[in-house]
Amino acid sequence: MKIERDYGRIKAKVWRERSGCVCCELSDTQGVFILLLVSADALEEEADVVAQALRCLSSEDLRKAA
Repeated sequence: MKIERDYGRIKAKVWRERSGCVCCELSDTQGVFILLLVSADALEEEADVVAQALRCLSSEDLRKAA
């Protein structure tokens, strides 16, 4: 199951792989790829992975998404 969320100018797509790891792809509202984060912990919650991915963004990434 893939979940899409909108965080202002950044969109997050979150899904769980068959292996159990959670993946989070961040892009801007125009669909330009920014970051892909894959959790190594199969027990980690989707919301935690999204929060971690958003924390990984640099100020340049945020400026590009504006």
